Amino acid sequence: MKRIKINLDLHPLERWNSIKNYKNEINSLLKYYLEDLSDAGIFETYIDTYKELFISEPYKQEIKSISNYCDFEENQILITNLYYDALKFVFGCTAFCTTDGIEKLHARNLDWWTENNILSSFSKVFDFEKNGKTLFSLVSWPGFIGALSGVKPGAFSITLNAVLSNEEPQFALPVTFLIRDVLEKASTFNEAVKMLSETPIASDCLLMIIGANKNENVVIERTPSSFSIRKPIEDKLIVTNEYLTLTENKLTNDSLQTTASGRHLRVNQLLTDNPSANIENYFNILSDDKVKMDITVQQMIFNPVNGDIHLKTNN
Repeated sequence: MKRIKINLDLHPLERWNSIKNYKNEINSLLKYYLEDLSDAGIFETYIDTYKELFISEPYKQEIKSISNYCDFEENQILITNLYYDALKFVFGCTAFCTTDGIEKLHARNLDWWTENNILSSFSKVFDFEKNGKTLFSLVSWPGFIGALSGVKPGAFSITLNAVLSNEEPQFALPVTFLIRDVLEKASTFNEAVKMLSETPIASDCLLMIIGANKNENVVIERTPSSFSIRKPIEDKLIVTNEYLTLTENKLTNDSLQTTASGRHLRVNQLLTDNPSANIENYFNILSDDKVKMDITVQQMIFNPVNGDIHLKTNN
């Protein structure tokens, strides 16, 4: 598992110097996903306005610095970083946690369509440091500055699952940038839940937040303007790709729900049969043939107490 340090004490233009040796990976990732977004005709017309309204100055400068390590312009890099909000229907994802075990673990499959296995092959762990200590870590890729999966040691872990509602997408903060904001700025589980629940965002999502302390385990069901907080049932917290509490916002027969219920039921059954909160059991569940998808590119387990990350890819 390749780990890369990002020093938050540096100026934003210098933070990503550590990815300068990954030019080929950055180019491959950006090229592939820019082609998807270009075909959809998304964001290109309004990207400058969007950037000024919703992208903070440090993030704009980080994007600028990444342009020095690849063959793409700043706006192209930003557009690619907005991929979740633009084309979330290609995502799957399953995440879960048992809440009565001695050890707090947060398991997650990231399911995301890719060609040539590039998302698996290029996966890295990025350790964001401040004052010489790891403030938070992300499972991500070179060239992406937002967060889909991350952990803040001693505080909480967060994972993002896709979902579709009947609410129109909004011109608002991209959810992947919000997650990174929360990992960087929120010091407690409750503060993280408040920020993730109440901040207007661009598109629908499901957010699992597992805290370091007992009873700190929720799924936040989000639309751009609304939220509902779901708690564990029978000591199990499971999320796939469907609303279970925001049912009035739920679309029927959307592509994400095709396997969502089945994966949820299967994880619930496996956790009922073996509720042990340990790495081996959790990876066995993630790898079950009724849970893991053909598009699964990362399997990970976070420990929000100590910040440990266990990662498997399809390399």
